[in-house]
Amino acid sequence: MTTPVFGDYDQDALDLQYDNQRYCPGFQEILDRTAQLSRDASPLCTHRDVRWGEHSDARLDIYRPGGAGPLPVVVYVHGGAWLGQSKEESAFAVPAFLRAGCMAVVLGFPRASQVPFADMVGAVRDGIAWIVRNIAGYGGDPARIVLIGHSSGSHLVTQCLIHDWKARGLPSNDFAGAVLVSGLGDLEPVRLSYRNKRLHLTPEQVEAFSLLANEPGGKTRVAVAVAQGDTDEFRRQSHAVAQYWRDRGLLAEERLIEQRNHFDVILDLCDASSDLHRAVLALLDGKQAGPSPA
Repeated sequence: MTTPVFGDYDQDALDLQYDNQRYCPGFQEILDRTAQLSRDASPLCTHRDVRWGEHSDARLDIYRPGGAGPLPVVVYVHGGAWLGQSKEESAFAVPAFLRAGCMAVVLGFPRASQVPFADMVGAVRDGIAWIVRNIAGYGGDPARIVLIGHSSGSHLVTQCLIHDWKARGLPSNDFAGAVLVSGLGDLEPVRLSYRNKRLHLTPEQVEAFSLLANEPGGKTRVAVAVAQGDTDEFRRQSHAVAQYWRDRGLLAEERLIEQRNHFDVILDLCDASSDLHRAVLALLDGKQAGPSPA
């Protein structure tokens, strides 16, 4: 008999639940497509490699459409298992948001392959704080910022939502909204999985950096989405994250994206007719994003 490690999962089963690449054999083709779309969007960048911190990866790219400001702003925080990917691979949805009249900011930040996990979380918070303080100088509206995170990037966005921004000298803890896609609210099964060989999470860090163990720092409305083809654990976690925001009266939408997997679900942002893209614009407009099932 095998020994359960988390819930009913033994070690091999738990590892599979958190190994998205093994669960989605076609992931590399999707990542290649995402990277190509990002390269195609590169000429649209109006301010490249804007430095917001001292680390070599503490840079961001700003894409500004024509027209008078101040413009609504979407900020994308990329995934990559907290260890990989970059802002250069994460501009795929920029053209769709520019066509919608939004400024797009793609955040670069040091990953947990370069700095300790806690420092990565702190760096993302620093980068978002820089955007709030400075985006008006580029024509953006700091009162209309929606944060978008995918996979581990979704977790990092939650760390901005539970943070007390007044401690960083900002006047408000609220954003116009946040969109969390195929993300996690509880790091304990991650700590118990094969992933922790590189992340080095401690029980204390699990408590500090898990959304479900903390309270929000403000009243930001949140849309939560997960792919139908995500693992059982990712779907369970996504529903728990949605319930967390529902319990606090802050859930704008919870949605299962059909016929998508963990890697291609985020490409729905490129399609102005998709539920995911519309959820972002609804939050920018201050509207209810869509149905929110209990």
